[in-house]
Amino acid sequence: MRLWWSVFVAPMLWYSQASAEELSFRMPPQAEVVDARRIADYRQAVDAIVQVMVTKFDLPVPRGSLQVYTSREEFEEGLIRYLKVERAVAHSASEFSKAAVGSYTLLVNAPQVAGLTWPERIELMAHELTHNVQLTLANRPGIARPQWLIEGFAEWMAFNVTDALGLDDVAAARERMIRTLRGLRAKQGLPRLIAVDTFADWVETRRKYGFDATYPLAFVMTDFLVQRHSLAAVKRFFEAFRRSQDPLANFRNAFGEEPEAFDRALQAHLDKLLGG
Repeated sequence: MRLWWSVFVAPMLWYSQASAEELSFRMPPQAEVVDARRIADYRQAVDAIVQVMVTKFDLPVPRGSLQVYTSREEFEEGLIRYLKVERAVAHSASEFSKAAVGSYTLLVNAPQVAGLTWPERIELMAHELTHNVQLTLANRPGIARPQWLIEGFAEWMAFNVTDALGLDDVAAARERMIRTLRGLRAKQGLPRLIAVDTFADWVETRRKYGFDATYPLAFVMTDFLVQRHSLAAVKRFFEAFRRSQDPLANFRNAFGEEPEAFDRALQAHLDKLLGG
């Protein structure tokens, strides 16, 4: 499960300093980027992801840094420091969370990702780094909603980044997700993610419907949004949070249509794609 908890704005709580490997985000020199299939450390992985985001998708270099924690206890302290959550919440999350983003910092729980291949880690970090990009575009340490687009754009970028790096095929990944969603829709129904605004609502929806009915659906919804309005419009949406904290107004200004109109078009698209 991927978590993005930068929406929490509670006062800073006490924490003990957690040790971690720290890597700043940068646009790497061309000569330092290696074949993605040979990547075997976090510096190379982060540099490869950032280079693709900047050069292929015209996104900004994400603000902040990567913190790699070598123990669950250190990751827990990192959650308290950067995500500003209570210790009980941090303790619970540290037992299963692979990564999180808060205050422009990407936290990796090394014990939880130890079983992942490097291509899998790169996909995970590309998702989380996209959250940093969202915050960088918004020039804010947190955006509260809409969660379907916050998570959907992170998924969309993650698969497009791994496609660009030759680690996956985004078209094949899209078809896999569509097949999964089609089966789930027929069996149990799918959540109406367009109405899921808050992080708490997202967590509850993911708990109720499962990972396969939330993150892949958010990807498909974002894929449709990009096709309908362009990647540049999605960037404008996040940039709009620099001036306004009204997500509905920002949606109208970035995409040139009412959210209700997009919702109608989206439902028609999903009916056609997944079966009515």
